[in-house]
Amino acid sequence: MNKVIDAIKSRRSIRKYTGKRIPKKVVSLIIEAGRYAPSSHNSQPWRFIVISNKELIKSLSEYIKAWFKRRIILGSLIGFFNHKIKKEIEAAKKRAYTDEDYFFYNAPLLVLICAKPGRFALVDCALAGENMMLAARSLGIGSCWIGFADMVINKNKRLMKKLGVSSDCKIMGHLIFGYPEKFPVSAMERKEEAKVIRWV
Repeated sequence: MNKVIDAIKSRRSIRKYTGKRIPKKVVSLIIEAGRYAPSSHNSQPWRFIVISNKELIKSLSEYIKAWFKRRIILGSLIGFFNHKIKKEIEAAKKRAYTDEDYFFYNAPLLVLICAKPGRFALVDCALAGENMMLAARSLGIGSCWIGFADMVINKNKRLMKKLGVSSDCKIMGHLIFGYPEKFPVSAMERKEEAKVIRWV
């Protein structure tokens, strides 16, 4: 099979990692793949912040947990009257009220993709993120795009400054990387072709 297509089809969102660190040379290859993503008018809006300090990654996860705990208390009152919010609160509780890291999953590497807000910035950064995840898979490294983190960390200017995010930028995505305990053998089921493709 074509190597690119093989990487696409075998990539998974990995949430269980060994403690092995990723060599800097390999991290550089992953970031380089992100830099070569397409972008609107070749603007290349992304900036990458690479965090391999496990204590810092853990502290960010704890900060996100604390943020959710505060919202859970407020949201629980509204949940009495709104079934959808109640379900969301229950899902958040499972992540926030545990000793486990259900935000960054004890990954040894966290990459923040940052950019100035703009019409195509999020799309451009998502393309860079996918390039990085596919490159990681081809190198035997697992990855996962973390959806909750940006909406929390972007609200804290002091924390953003500590992380080195420019004052005119926002975090568009958080990606975690690490050597997986194992890669799943088979892909999750995909929708039938007839449900997602219309040939004209």
